[in-house]
Amino acid sequence: MPARKGLLNDGGFRAGLPRKNLPVRNSFIKRKDMQMSLGKLTVNGRQDGFLCEGKPFFWFADTCWSAFTSITEADWDYYLTRRAEQGMNVLQINTLPQWDRCCPDLGIWPYASEDGVHFDWSRPNQAYWDRAAAMCRNAVEHGIRPALVLMWCNYVPGTWGAKIAEHCGAEVMPREEVRAHVARVVENLGEFDPIYVVTGDTDFTSDEAIAYYEDALDEVIKRAPEALRTMHINRGNRTIPSQYLERLDFYMFQPGHNYEGQPEAWHLPQDFIANYPKKPMVNSEPCYEQMGASRNVYWRFTAQDCRASVWSSILAGASAGVTYGAHGVWNWQTSKSQGSVLGEGFDMPFRWQECLQFAGVWDFGAIEHVLAGLGATASDDALAVVPAQELLDDAREAIRVARVGDRVVTYLPRTTALKFKLDGTRGWTATWRTSASPSCPSATTVTAPCAWLSIPLSTTRCSWSRRRVKENGITQEKRPGW
Repeated sequence: MPARKGLLNDGGFRAGLPRKNLPVRNSFIKRKDMQMSLGKLTVNGRQDGFLCEGKPFFWFADTCWSAFTSITEADWDYYLTRRAEQGMNVLQINTLPQWDRCCPDLGIWPYASEDGVHFDWSRPNQAYWDRAAAMCRNAVEHGIRPALVLMWCNYVPGTWGAKIAEHCGAEVMPREEVRAHVARVVENLGEFDPIYVVTGDTDFTSDEAIAYYEDALDEVIKRAPEALRTMHINRGNRTIPSQYLERLDFYMFQPGHNYEGQPEAWHLPQDFIANYPKKPMVNSEPCYEQMGASRNVYWRFTAQDCRASVWSSILAGASAGVTYGAHGVWNWQTSKSQGSVLGEGFDMPFRWQECLQFAGVWDFGAIEHVLAGLGATASDDALAVVPAQELLDDAREAIRVARVGDRVVTYLPRTTALKFKLDGTRGWTATWRTSASPSCPSATTVTAPCAWLSIPLSTTRCSWSRRRVKENGITQEKRPGW
């Protein structure tokens, strides 16, 4: 059967497309035991980004919580090929069955079970772990690193998720099984150099939950001391118990899918900067593309909404990377899906095949290149993204501003007029740009003196837009025209 056009063939080129001298992903590093590895991931000296074998690494993750329980081998290969083409280098996956995954799943679970909801935690299913290892190996072969959640909140008593799960008749994991589960994850999947995400969508409102996660964190440090560790916390949560802080390598935060809660995209990194030791930050669960808003609000988040969430976070200081989500991939919606197993419930997802074609992912993939074009990478001798909201002479806090070296950068998801508070000694210029994407095939850049700068509205709708101002002058107004 001939290779499908656009997909990678055995030689690493897209079948049916001309072979050009394209930059390729870093070569795999083989260990002495011949296992494949993507290299050691570390935190940079500035404590605001990641390095892979000493080179800048921008976290660009997909949300695929339900992978191990729900995706067939053939579909997994297609999914990985597509996500690799789109530039992703991390997958966020739940090591336990995702409580709000689409059903039916494949009927293979990590512990003995008749229904995928109630488990005999003392009886691990090695077939599940062997399959998970094969999936991780395939991901690494595509240049994508797994980020593995150890304990989703519904399995931990005293969390908001456990209260809902228990009301539905599900059970939490006994505390005496927590360390054994963490050890099993490391033993079966540790060879792929994963990031360990100790918590999943959790709060820390009970001593019991804090004790559970303490066991999990302590065990993963013992088993995989050199691996990066973090915690995925629930929407709007800005409280991490102090006993964990020194043992976490970076922070994840979640603006989530509440329509009224989208300002958390910049409020959360601001609060983390103000209250916690400096570490890299990732917006690990922005609104997902085409996700229905929570609490039955009639809304679906668009590519523009998702783009605004992550750019707002980056300019507020969370510049280590971004996570993308599509409503139908994270829970794995198929043509046979009949709803979710448990969980909050959202409006109907799209089939995963449709989700892989959503346009918004390309905008996320451009972010790393835009930042690199400004000179902002995780390299310690590169420029940093430094929040600079005080430079905006405007009360609308949804317009975020940062400094990158001698430039002032702002992201405008919608057409408006701006004023900055700038040094008036020299003249300023403004650069506006849109990135190339399937919905906007060619990138456009406009540079002009800072007076009135006219920008076609049709172009601003295509993709992200950016303001770059070189430090040279007085306060000026830049006004995109209608």
